[in-house]
Amino acid sequence: MSFLQESIKEFDHVVWPTSAETKKYFNIVVSMIVILTVLLFVVGTLLSTGLFTLKKQIQPISPTPTTSSTPTPSTPQDLKLDNLNLETTPTSDTAPAATPATPATPAQK
Repeated sequence: MSFLQESIKEFDHVVWPTSAETKKYFNIVVSMIVILTVLLFVVGTLLSTGLFTLKKQIQPISPTPTTSSTPTPSTPQDLKLDNLNLETTPTSDTAPAATPATPATPAQK
């Protein structure tokens, strides 16, 4: 308990700032925050712009691109499915039951 009583007594020795001093320090802190924010924004923007400009100057110009980011337009030939060979080989699991094949009879004239 003595610690608590001594702590309360110490509050009597504390010199609290006046209202004018508090306003003054508040204005200083806010001003410094604004100044540093603007400064960091300007420095960041200049560095970013400088690095992008440097990248454009250093980047080699290739005569023929190796890959194209734009898809080639499809032509009607691409969509034709006439020449597809869709033969399937039945397996013992998927094969239908064997049925005798009936020969086709030629049509009578």
